Amino acid sequence: MTEIVLAHDYLVQVGGAERVVAEWAAGFGAREVVTLAYRPESTYEEFRGLDVRATIPSALSGQVERMLPALPAIAARTTVAGGDVALVSSSGWAHRFRFEVPHVVYVHSPARWLYAAEDYRLRLSPLRRAGLTLSTPLLRAGDADAMARAAAIVANSEVTRTRIHRAYGLESTVIHPPVEPVSRDAAPPSRDLGRPFAVVVARDRGYKNVPLAVEASREAGLEIAIVGAGSESLDDPERGVHGLGRVSDAELRWVYQHAEVVVGAGREDFGLTVLEAALEGTPAAAVAAGGYLETVRPGVSGAHATSGTAADLARAITLARAIDPESTREWGREFRRDAHVARLTAVIEWAERGASGPRP
Repeated sequence: MTEIVLAHDYLVQVGGAERVVAEWAAGFGAREVVTLAYRPESTYEEFRGLDVRATIPSALSGQVERMLPALPAIAARTTVAGGDVALVSSSGWAHRFRFEVPHVVYVHSPARWLYAAEDYRLRLSPLRRAGLTLSTPLLRAGDADAMARAAAIVANSEVTRTRIHRAYGLESTVIHPPVEPVSRDAAPPSRDLGRPFAVVVARDRGYKNVPLAVEASREAGLEIAIVGAGSESLDDPERGVHGLGRVSDAELRWVYQHAEVVVGAGREDFGLTVLEAALEGTPAAAVAAGGYLETVRPGVSGAHATSGTAADLARAITLARAIDPESTREWGREFRRDAHVARLTAVIEWAERGASGPRP
């Protein structure tokens, strides 16, 4: 059996990339994760049973995003050793680690702060924004050198594969993320959501475009539940907007099961939440762009909006509500963990052999 060590940017939040790493631990039987920072109370419970090695002291783990200027150097000093091969989950940092074994990089997205900086610079102070602008050419060079050292590169979607080629000039293999039910149990949240409602699952990031999801749901005649850190600030029950904040996995599963539709309004490289909802029989209404072109099949698991307007997304919500739940579940099952692990194992074995023979 190949012994796999996992690597990830930082384990300080609940998100799709962190969910993938948790599924890897279960699917590959991996026990060790190397990361920049770890906050057990802020991420998935599955990591508590693993050997998590973090470079940044726990007292500073909550400030990791504010440490951007220093992170390239910290990442370069983070060593990944042991095992036969490293499986690396990267949205910008983990592929920069120092690897003493062959490594396969699974790219959720080339670093948005370097290649889609408009999503992040608006959140920075003017001084830090100017500093990032000036340092971008040097940072991109180092980023490209680090990515080129990988034995193999895997993209989570066709969108990401294209972005990898544009950013680095490198080829990659597309393997969609593993999708499993988010919890064995389902429990209602503390907030009463008795009326028909839509749901959007998104952290506080501009590219998630939560306001569009809210407007479209209201136009379609539905209240909306917003799940994710920071969504409390959007809470307005009188207008039918329920900012639930971060919820437990059991609560999230209940919300998926009882929602009329899950809404995808942002710029997603894949779009994991629409598939998590699909496993519960809940269809999706999403903009016809990015990863949603791969994760939502019109007429089978949901509907696409023809543009990024509230009116078109509202029409997609109405169409999605008519989709058969069992059809939606069948679509979601195509993305289950076993298929993902089988495809990724072929790439790992190819990398372990020294990238010999045809690429998987």
